[in-house]
Amino acid sequence: MRTMIMGVVVTLALVASGCGGNDTGSSSGASGLKGTKRLVDLSKTETGQLCDWAVSKIGSYGNPSRCDQPTAVYVFVYADQAACIEDSVDPTDTDCTASVAQMEACVNALPVCPTLSQVASVPACAAVLEKC
Repeated sequence: MRTMIMGVVVTLALVASGCGGNDTGSSSGASGLKGTKRLVDLSKTETGQLCDWAVSKIGSYGNPSRCDQPTAVYVFVYADQAACIEDSVDPTDTDCTASVAQMEACVNALPVCPTLSQVASVPACAAVLEKC
């Protein structure tokens, strides 16, 4: 997940334009996951859902279609969902306290095609990086 966050959004950019978690499970600009859930507590299915949401911010798996600078290193560029899940936070990393809502806020605060260098400069992402 560190790469996903640093690649953020992330991965994890990581569909819609709202900020914050979505505790109801409905889709309103967020991943649809419970916002209060910690990233380390997500199941593989939930992590896949977060990956799908984040990746859709720039295009699709294997195709960052909206990114037009071929030499830039963009985040959320994964060949497939399995690669994104593999890059997710280790469930045994008890030091990681970031929540889904915090990750969503990070992803939503990024430009359409974020580069690695842009991630740490976004306050919402810096907060996630501090927690994981």
